[in-house]
Amino acid sequence: MYQLRLGTSLSLFREGFADKLKEAKALGFDAMDLDLCAFWPHRDKEIEAMKGLVDGLEMVKSSGLFFNGVHISFGNHWNFAHHDEAVRAEALANIREILPVIDAYHPNCYIIHGSFEPISDDIRPTQLAALHDSLVQMTTWTKTPIAVESLPRTCLFNTAEEGIAIIDAMPAGVGACVDVNHFLKEKSEDAVRALGGRILTTHISDHDYVDERHWLPGEGKIDWMALLAAFESVGYDGVFNYEVSASLPEIKENYDRLFAAYNNGGIF
Repeated sequence: MYQLRLGTSLSLFREGFADKLKEAKALGFDAMDLDLCAFWPHRDKEIEAMKGLVDGLEMVKSSGLFFNGVHISFGNHWNFAHHDEAVRAEALANIREILPVIDAYHPNCYIIHGSFEPISDDIRPTQLAALHDSLVQMTTWTKTPIAVESLPRTCLFNTAEEGIAIIDAMPAGVGACVDVNHFLKEKSEDAVRALGGRILTTHISDHDYVDERHWLPGEGKIDWMALLAAFESVGYDGVFNYEVSASLPEIKENYDRLFAAYNNGGIF
């Protein structure tokens, strides 16, 4: 039988964070990701909200849930691939400030967006080189693994092939966060097989292969039986972390039904 630990992303900056932690634990969730992205378009609000970071980390610590990941914010204030060195320097300063604070609570990994968008073809090599330099620096600031998230459209790591090139050029400590609803140029199960042991964690939701949708599994066009088979075939045994807008009971019901169908040879 193949079973992965059930997790979900919870936003520290949304109302009811503490209640969501308690609800997830009561429903039988195993893990959670701490999402710091709620105010990414508004740096002033983000700075103010970050004053509650330690309080939020204390809540996670006492929740009884496995602390799987921390999703670092994104946008140009966190753009580790920007071709403008001043912009990239700001992003690196921002993450360097919070890494030691969060490291004290021992998350399993950090999840970062490798870039913002749009990225034109002519600037892509420059941004890939900038991302590489940023990741090298980050690995000297933390021993916690860094998971670069697969992203849609023109972002860096918008195919498994590009993700492999990014990760394989890095020292130890860098892997992939596979967001299965971000693969628009290939089937999600094919991307998982290609990435293989580079996968550190997941973001789970469904889409239509037109754009990211963050629907519950079964609401889109991903072949979930094929996708779970791909995860099993590459030996992935980490967290099955939902990143959807559904309620926690809806996520738990979906997870139970999905893995029951897979393990019983059924149709989801």
